[in-house]
Amino acid sequence: MIVHALHILRQELNMYLDSFGTDLNNEVVLGNIAQLETVEQSQGLRNKVVMTLVGIKEEKTLKNEPFSRRNEVTMKPEYFNPPVFLNLYLLVTASHNNYTNALIFLSRTAAFFQGKAVFTHFDTAALSAGANVPDTERMSEFKLIVDLYSPGFEEQNHIWGMLGGRQLPSLLYFVRLLEVKRAVEHPAGDLIEQIDINAKPIDKPIVP
Repeated sequence: MIVHALHILRQELNMYLDSFGTDLNNEVVLGNIAQLETVEQSQGLRNKVVMTLVGIKEEKTLKNEPFSRRNEVTMKPEYFNPPVFLNLYLLVTASHNNYTNALIFLSRTAAFFQGKAVFTHFDTAALSAGANVPDTERMSEFKLIVDLYSPGFEEQNHIWGMLGGRQLPSLLYFVRLLEVKRAVEHPAGDLIEQIDINAKPIDKPIVP
């Protein structure tokens, strides 16, 4: 589900950058920007727009979701764990060797998410065949809201220190709300149809 959400944003941003032509290397990739300095991974991340997941936070305001419903066929209640809603911290880095080109892609990225901040299954193109997202990780319905997050100098320094590399031109986005749930239901019971306030309690033997 997380990988599906990130591939959606990657593909949408990639199509927008493609609209400017191919005069610059405008490819958007998912990858760990911390691996840019390693010999094995640097070629796949260098001179690209790199999307890196740097944090996940649960949306606690939506924890009071109902955990049961009535089956309209059997008329019995079904119990399930409420879904978890996740907020993602997404770092978008321009890893171009040419500093001017890096700043150009940062501006275009900011303009794209300013123009389209909400992505749903109604207005977002299906993933291309090369997205390589397993069927079990695909969301049939989704609503992703992308907000620009502006960390302070200390927080920004902590982020890049955690990534273990030098600071590069980047933007940090707060992506909400990603719904994560499994189709697991607990055994159903009988519905409580009425309450008898006159019912007498069951007598229990007195234990000396």
